[in-house]
Parts: sequence; structure tokens; C-alpha cells
Amino acid sequence: MLLTAELFTPAPLLFAAGGYAAIMWRALRTAPWWQLYQPGRLSLFAMGVTGLAVLWSLNAGVSPGLSLHYLAVTTVTLMFGWQFALLAVAFALIPVTLFTGQDWASLPLAALLSGVLPVFVSYGVLRLVERTLPPHPFIYLYLCAFAGAALAILASMLAVGGLVYVLEVYPAGKITSEYLVYLPLLVLPEAILNGIMVTAMVMLKPQWLCTWSDERYLHGR
Repeated sequence: MLLTAELFTPAPLLFAAGGYAAIMWRALRTAPWWQLYQPGRLSLFAMGVTGLAVLWSLNAGVSPGLSLHYLAVTTVTLMFGWQFALLAVAFALIPVTLFTGQDWASLPLAALLSGVLPVFVSYGVLRLVERTLPPHPFIYLYLCAFAGAALAILASMLAVGGLVYVLEVYPAGKITSEYLVYLPLLVLPEAILNGIMVTAMVMLKPQWLCTWSDERYLHGR
């Protein structure tokens, strides 16, 4: 999403910067860095970053702070895990900020709302499915990829709408008419987009998904 620092007082921007720094520090400390040493893994990560940057640059919106775009972070989370997904979001936001006019001061807040929150939702759905449901490939595809992506963008958009309302940036009517009304136009396509990409990888390149295991979902049934 595109945010401008002028919409917010310094307090929420500083709070967001501190929270984002703490989360990224945790991610960098716990990331399985050995994965990037596997053949082709680093270039695949670079492709993921590029894809996010391009997709997030294709945004629409009327008012600053209420921009609309697809996320695709669920796919990245299933490919690399939550730590590298957060790192991919951080790298992707650099060219997005450079070429779309977003303020650097608002980058941590944008990263939290359009990156950290949907990544955590996607990873939370994955962990919940792994713990409570049998290891079936259709469960992985429909719940982790399809439903996980829908919940991720839903959480992100509701968080944005709630934040700008609580901070009195825009009135509720404006948020609803210019932003939340488009939820159905984004939630379902986001779910389909991620579902198609993950399904294609399961069929053609399962090794690209660090959260997928043939032994678990196919041979272990």
C-alpha cells in the first residue's frame, strides 16, 4: 500500500518503526539461512522479491493511504517460511518506495500492514492446519494457499481501514466508500491468484515450497 507520512502524527510512525525493527531482528536471528545455500534458492528468492515489487507497484486508489493492490505474500510465505517472507517484503518495498512516491518515513508502517500482518496470518493458518487436520494435499492447497491468502488480505485491509479511522485520518464513510467497499473485488482474486500459483508449484516444482513435503502430503497419507 502507499502511505504518506503527512497523514500521521510522529507517534504512530515511531511506534511502527520500533515494532517493525524488533520483528525484523527476530526474523533475521531465527531465519534458516542454510536454505539460501541450496542450488537455485537464492535466485528463486530474488524472483519472489521482484514479483512482489512489480505487483505492489500496480495499485489503485483515490485517497492517499487507501491504495488497493494484491499482496501475494501467502505464496511467498509458503515458499520460504515467515522469516524470508518478511525479508522479501522489506526488499520489495525499497523499489516500490523509490518509484511510487511513498515516503520513507511511512515505510515501516506500510510494511507492518501489508507485509508483517498478512505473512503472520498466512503462517498462522499453515500452522493451524498442520496441527489440527490430516496431511492431505487438497487441505494444503485450499486452506493454506486459497483460504490463507483470502484471510491475509482481509486482515491487511481491515487493519488499514481501522487504523486510519482510529487515528481520525478519514471518516468512516470515506473509508467505506473508497476502500472497504472493494473488499470482495480483492479477497477472492487474491485467493485465486495464490491458489493457482501454489497449485502450479505443487504439480511442477514442489521443491520451491519449503512448507510442502511429498513424504507428508502424498506418501504419508
